[in-house]
Amino acid sequence: MTEAEIGRKLKGLKQIKPRKDWVSLTKKEILGEESFGFTLFPYFKPAFAGLITVFIVFGLFGFVKNALPGDLLYIVRKAAHEGQVLLIPDQEKSVYQLKLANDRLEDLTTAPVKNLAPTINEFQANIHQAAQNLAKIDATTSDAMVMKKIVEETKKIDENKQKAESLGMVIGGTEELNSVLTKIVGNLIEDLEERTLSEEKKEVLAEMKELFDEGKYIESLELYLTNQ
Repeated sequence: MTEAEIGRKLKGLKQIKPRKDWVSLTKKEILGEESFGFTLFPYFKPAFAGLITVFIVFGLFGFVKNALPGDLLYIVRKAAHEGQVLLIPDQEKSVYQLKLANDRLEDLTTAPVKNLAPTINEFQANIHQAAQNLAKIDATTSDAMVMKKIVEETKKIDENKQKAESLGMVIGGTEELNSVLTKIVGNLIEDLEERTLSEEKKEVLAEMKELFDEGKYIESLELYLTNQ
């Protein structure tokens, strides 16, 4: 057989294609059975993988978002909170911690008995952190909007705490926050006393001092901010 004839034979062999059923059977023997969906739609594999990932992530996010202190997934939720704190300006960290404390109080209304103690402990930890951050603030020079948010969240804590305690829960944990607020309002009153005030401001100061003497520190602070 000449070289030219051999070449023609080889070209002819290239045109030969195996039967589809043979290819499918051989593939199964070598690679094992594939799932029905992926066999019919092999090009959809990346898409299916992406969808599965999305379902898992969003499903897990839902569980994490609703996780309570004492639950295994709450560790992830708390880690997310701590990560957010790093992105918040120092003067607003107290507001954020007070919001977390309010979240814990709201959790208490729906938490099963096994989660009550861990949730209360987490509330107290948030209050402690809020008080520490708040103690660093100079209220005489701080952003009024930030201080108003602190007042708003603190009043909300008082309301939520009363609701929880009306259900027979012993919450506690706000003594440190009250102590810091007392100092802040006391400093504001001293600062006003050293200034030359209009008659209107003198009346505000007198009312602030009256509220302060009654132990209504947050109301005294709110009055101060309202008249700035």
